[in-house]
Amino acid sequence: MMALPPTLTPKQHLVHHSAEQWEEFVYEWVMALKGVGYVDVVGMGGANDRGADIAAFLTAKKTDGAWHCYQCKHYDKALGPATAYPEILKIHSAVAEKKYQVLPERYVFVAPKIGGTLIQLLAKPSELKVTFFAWTEKNADKLLEEYGAAPLQRALDLAQQTDFSCFEAGNLDKILEQHASTPHHVRRFGTRMPNRPAREQAPAEPAPEEARYIQQLLAVYAEKWNGSAASLDEAGAHPKAGRNLQRQREAFYCAEQLRVFARDSVPPGTFESLQDDIYSGVVEVEERDFDLGYDRLHAVLEAARNMQLGSNILLSVERPDDRKGICHQLANEDRLTWVQEEL
Repeated sequence: MMALPPTLTPKQHLVHHSAEQWEEFVYEWVMALKGVGYVDVVGMGGANDRGADIAAFLTAKKTDGAWHCYQCKHYDKALGPATAYPEILKIHSAVAEKKYQVLPERYVFVAPKIGGTLIQLLAKPSELKVTFFAWTEKNADKLLEEYGAAPLQRALDLAQQTDFSCFEAGNLDKILEQHASTPHHVRRFGTRMPNRPAREQAPAEPAPEEARYIQQLLAVYAEKWNGSAASLDEAGAHPKAGRNLQRQREAFYCAEQLRVFARDSVPPGTFESLQDDIYSGVVEVEERDFDLGYDRLHAVLEAARNMQLGSNILLSVERPDDRKGICHQLANEDRLTWVQEEL
């Protein structure tokens, strides 16, 4: 038998990212850091990024107040001082020229590989500062041509006042660990879905957000059993309607749990895409003529259970009641109707 090719690790995947994909990955990671106190995260990269690819704001003042800067670098070789020094100068120039009001409190270089020399310099800010100014002196003519004499001097004057301990390098292992908690990790790296939590029972009393689909079910029961089981109390006491209602509510809560799981585990819109696929597969059944809404309800649920779906990643964690519950979510939004008035 032929051996299957080895699966790439997330770190190996990142080596093959383009610069744009790398910046998207870093943005996803920084968004996951909102819990540390960021009020917003903005991608600012581009040809004129003014020294900041991604800005994370600690206050509503944005770059006029406390903020952090994440500079994304994706090269084949390890990031070294020769690449870092121009970026350090660029952020000082941007502040000196009032493009930003203040320097970021943290300036983080994020690259797949950080060279040992730069790591050592970042660990000793005083030496980083000395070597930075040695670099500016060595490249004075080129920098004068690029910035102009007065703007360059303003940037260097600001750098002289700066505590270079604000400059640091992101740890890729830690970044990947934190990224794994985001909804983007599975899609980006093709890793396994996290384990879905154990199923919980529906609460004894219906919640307000259940009102519409339960109202639709009560209409089904009233039609099916000649006006009986038209209220929750009557349905609960009915030998068949009560059991049916309980099963439908359990399915609804199963699908609601999948919705929450999707929110925390996969990219936005994944669950809604699954809902739309199921709706597309059952709406033709729902539109057929039936003698009773009860028949329409069960025909739709059966169609949802048996339909072939595409490649939605949530299908790998699907439970038997999820599709039935999604039908009730659709009924809750009046996208599906069981008892239909004659036209």
